[in-house]
Amino acid sequence: MGMKWWVVALVGWLGSLVACAAPVCPDPVRIGYLNVHAPPMLLGQGQEFTDPPGWQVLAMREAARKLGCRVRETRLPGLRLDAMLNQGDVDFSLFFGVTEERLQWLRFPLDAAGQPDRAWAPLMGSLVLYAPAGSPQAQPGVAWDGHRLAPGVRVGVVSRTVQEKWARQHSWPLERTLTIDNAMQMLRAQRFDLLLTTRETMRPEWVQGGALLVELSPAVDHLPFFVVASRRMWEQDAAFTQAFWQEACRAVRQLAPDARPAECGVRVGPAVKH
Repeated sequence: MGMKWWVVALVGWLGSLVACAAPVCPDPVRIGYLNVHAPPMLLGQGQEFTDPPGWQVLAMREAARKLGCRVRETRLPGLRLDAMLNQGDVDFSLFFGVTEERLQWLRFPLDAAGQPDRAWAPLMGSLVLYAPAGSPQAQPGVAWDGHRLAPGVRVGVVSRTVQEKWARQHSWPLERTLTIDNAMQMLRAQRFDLLLTTRETMRPEWVQGGALLVELSPAVDHLPFFVVASRRMWEQDAAFTQAFWQEACRAVRQLAPDARPAECGVRVGPAVKH
């Protein structure tokens, strides 16, 4: 005697729940990276990756693998990457700090209060000031004493970044640049005195052994950096987007535990305000 109709219906209903619960990948998931060499996170220059490509790339690939996704990867200059995220031509990228502008045109994981959720920030990064090697500003305590800038010191930042936001909030005298390469050129030309950027993205050939730049201590601040999603990705599949954020955080935690000093899902530090 076959199954009763209600048993068959129950099995079918349970199967549909499982299917609905499993996030469905876009085919493929499109991931964008900067086209700069930033070891150990991101290796290679231009469109090319080295082998291995850096833990940033490996983490994103692992997140996609866990969700059963194929991946299409692209490397772009910062402003072009921003534009492609805004247009929905790239689904995810990393690592982005929180600014008011980005909160409008990108999607971040949010906590119960609607704030960017540090519990799922894969990277806790350091904002750092750099001075030209051999300059008076490179001497300890001369331009930056750990609390304030010396009078008359001007700071360069890449525009539309979290470091620009931070410096403006603290009323620092600023010069804005389009890219980190432009910033280096302007620093050499003495258009400003110090460069404010993230330690994790600084090119090693500029700082190793004090080759071109000297890092000033202590760090200015420690801030969360996120995997962001395009608005189109979020609107098409919020459940998949949430799942990808979580898997990306866990993959970074596994591959680079120093970048993420606590388990994913545990908030680190104070809430982000915007």
